[in-house]
Amino acid sequence: MTIGSKIRFHRLKRKLTQEELSKGIISVSYLSKLENHQVTPSPDIIDLLCERLGVNNLLESPTNLNKLLENWNHALLWNKSDEILTTYQLIQRDLEQTDDLIPHLFYQILCFRWQLVQVNLPQALKHMIHIQSNYKELTDTLKFYYHKYKGNYYYLRGDYDKAQGELKEAETYYVLGNVVNEEEKADLYYLFSLVLTRLNRYRLAIFYGEQSLAIFQGVYYQKRCAEVHLLLGICYRRIRYIEQSMKHYEWANFISHSIQYTSLYSKVEQNLGYLKSFMNKSDEAIQHYLKSIELKGSDQEGQLYSILSLVKEYYKMKQFSEVHYWLPKGLRLCSKEKYPDKFYQLSYYQFALKDFPSEFETFMKEYSLPFFKKSGSQLLYAEHSKYLGQYYQGIRKYKLAAFYLNEANAIYEEMVIL
Repeated sequence: MTIGSKIRFHRLKRKLTQEELSKGIISVSYLSKLENHQVTPSPDIIDLLCERLGVNNLLESPTNLNKLLENWNHALLWNKSDEILTTYQLIQRDLEQTDDLIPHLFYQILCFRWQLVQVNLPQALKHMIHIQSNYKELTDTLKFYYHKYKGNYYYLRGDYDKAQGELKEAETYYVLGNVVNEEEKADLYYLFSLVLTRLNRYRLAIFYGEQSLAIFQGVYYQKRCAEVHLLLGICYRRIRYIEQSMKHYEWANFISHSIQYTSLYSKVEQNLGYLKSFMNKSDEAIQHYLKSIELKGSDQEGQLYSILSLVKEYYKMKQFSEVHYWLPKGLRLCSKEKYPDKFYQLSYYQFALKDFPSEFETFMKEYSLPFFKKSGSQLLYAEHSKYLGQYYQGIRKYKLAAFYLNEANAIYEEMVIL
């Protein structure tokens, strides 16, 4: 990192103009060239600029602080709550004692990561904007971290195309920056797998997921191994590789149960229910859904997934008394504003129990299907297009039936190809 970059960083940090910093020391044009790496200043000029900026010698290297930042990064990666806080406090103390630019930028990047761990997206965005304003000063290693966390940010925002682009950049800078930490690579590949799953690119998601899993297994990171096994199980189920899906679910189940990772254990039970339902083993599917509800406790959104699944399964089995029991429980937990995707799915069964009254058609065409399409929920759009097509078949409106069934089939075929 050049001395010019450091001077520019501290000038902007103290909200000084070039005129204010250079006055009586050097010309504005010379300072501009210095900050843009076009000239090399004398030690006397550096001392005078540092004095005005209120900083120490910018040529010093803060070895201890760099080590603390690496430790903080590792604690964030492994989600060690106590270590995250104690290391952060040590960094705060030492950061004020250094004027080197790189630790300050690395600190901002790790603050960005910390806000993502806490899913505080507004604060994460503030850090992201600040880092972007100093992007050209980042080393290739810091660019790796920045693009990786930016990809994570867009994933949490639900902007999966942008997330994929940022993670591709991170993959490039992992090589250019000569990052030697394999755990960071595993974390990057896990994020990639999550994003690709959301984009319905299941085979590529499996590739990245299996690369990630191999590294996490090598460092005995059991919690993340369980998460990757679950993700791989979902991907294999989506492409109808039942045996592979079951294998990964069973591993995720075993690990999450053995390390008491209850929130993941409940998701595994939920997904085992999906798989058993696909295999037409409804009784087993229901037992998994009920177990999932038991494990989810006060997690309302999690409970909604399981209640919706129970409604679907009981309706498929024509056990309408059970549908009548669970459907109101689900509808009490959601609305068009709160968990709208669950609301529209449950509402379909409310219409179905009433033998599809006249307002059903309007509800599907003007509310339900447009919502799924706008939100990018392709599978749900396909599923409910199929339902509407079947409804039109039942009332002998075959042209409309063909249209909506074709809509569904086109998406299903695309899913298989991907």
